[in-house]
Amino acid sequence: MTDTDTDADTLPVKGTKTHPYIAAIVMDPAKWHDFERMFEDRPEAKIRKLDHRTPDFWTVYVACASQEVRDLLEANW
Repeated sequence: MTDTDTDADTLPVKGTKTHPYIAAIVMDPAKWHDFERMFEDRPEAKIRKLDHRTPDFWTVYVACASQEVRDLLEANW
C-alpha cells in the first residue's frame, strides 16, 4: 500500500498551497500503473489520493499547480 492509497471517506481532497486545484479522474484499475508513472517527474501535478473502494473503477485525485493543468488533465485522461 502506498501513501496515495486510502479507504477513508474523506472526500473531496483539498489542494496544497502550491497545487490548489484538484482534478478528479475516474479510471479503469488496469490503467493505474500507467497513470501513476506519468506523474513521477512532473512538478505541475501531484497524485494526492486514490479511492479504490469500487472494483470496476477507481477515482484518483490529483493536485494541480494551475487551473489549466487541471482542465487539460480532466479533458484528456
